[in-house]
Amino acid sequence: MIKFFRKIRQNLLMENKTGKYFKYAIGEIVLVVIGILIALQINNWNEKRRQENKIKSVYSIIKSNLTNDIEKFDKIINSMTSLDTVFKKIIQKKMTLEDYQNCPECVYLLNGYQDIEVEERGFKLLTDNGDLFDAKKDSLFIDINSFYSYYNTEIGVSKKEMSANFQDNWSYWKNNKPWFSDYFNRVKNDDLIYYMLNSWDYRNRVSAAYILHYEIYLNQLVNYKKNALKIIEDINMRIE
Repeated sequence: MIKFFRKIRQNLLMENKTGKYFKYAIGEIVLVVIGILIALQINNWNEKRRQENKIKSVYSIIKSNLTNDIEKFDKIINSMTSLDTVFKKIIQKKMTLEDYQNCPECVYLLNGYQDIEVEERGFKLLTDNGDLFDAKKDSLFIDINSFYSYYNTEIGVSKKEMSANFQDNWSYWKNNKPWFSDYFNRVKNDDLIYYMLNSWDYRNRVSAAYILHYEIYLNQLVNYKKNALKIIEDINMRIE
């Protein structure tokens, strides 16, 4: 193609058609410019498509993370809900010796807490690639960033408080109760059951745990699931 244009220019010069030569040269320049503009536009389209695909990929990973979180949260929510009645019976002094005998796990009600780790791979990709998103105008980006920032803080604080409460219980029992070794090794001990049935100290500890586990932590998990489902719905609308 270049040789073809060069031959035309040479013929015009040899025929001393200077005016036509300049017109042709200008036309050739215009064609070259148009070609460059078209190439740039195609390159811009390709780059934009690559960016859009990457954005969709990030949102898809976030959707997968949230879906996995919801499954894990459901198990914890169901497990905690099944023990809600036991907590309340102890607090209300309605627990009996037979209840403890028929429910060995009830003896270990304060033996830890339901821990969970939120999956954040997608959220990290979102923040690491913030230049791909219009962070100030993209409502989905803003909602996801706010969602993780809020619940990471709230759930993180609750887990620290539950851990501190658990450590306080164990430290007190270890240093003050002769039955602690049996409790630790899950060996039946009548003095331990008597303490749980009659001690105001135990009921206070169960009440404190109930507040942390059920009135705060459980509500956070339920609300996390609710808002995560809304974000998944918004992501589906964006990537489909």
